[in-house]
Amino acid sequence: MRFYVIPLIGVVLFYLDVLLTRLSPIHLFNETFIFVPRLTFLYLLIIAVYKNPKVAIVLAIVTGIFTDIYFGGIYGIYTFGYAIFVIMMDKLFKVFYRDILMMVILLISSVVLLEIWVMIFYGFLGMSSINLGQILFFRLIPTVIFNSICLVIIFPFILKLLERNTN
Repeated sequence: MRFYVIPLIGVVLFYLDVLLTRLSPIHLFNETFIFVPRLTFLYLLIIAVYKNPKVAIVLAIVTGIFTDIYFGGIYGIYTFGYAIFVIMMDKLFKVFYRDILMMVILLISSVVLLEIWVMIFYGFLGMSSINLGQILFFRLIPTVIFNSICLVIIFPFILKLLERNTN
């Protein structure tokens, strides 16, 4: 059972990422806000902390490849980004105690860093032309708010499901 549950949840969350991405952009007050769901990424970080970091790295590479193929125009951004952030999360939680508040802060900070990582690559390659203020206000803040809400709603359920099926 243990072998199938962790990847299966990852596949379901990847599918949810794809579905939720279809809801973006949102037009409010004559402005366009972009939010990027990062459920799979958050799940990988949780696996790195609460389960096995080696499994999280393998899943990060596999889901990163799928994300690169499905969403990205440049192959390798998400593959390497997911793997690097999973390794960072594993190293950080060897320093910090597994406090839930610290976990939430690091998860949301990781989402911010992943967004910056992606925007730097797209900006460096000339594929993104919006400035830093626009990125911050119209993409980064909505993404953080959306992923924080998802973290509060979905991940207690995911943690219970992992606890029940992998112990």
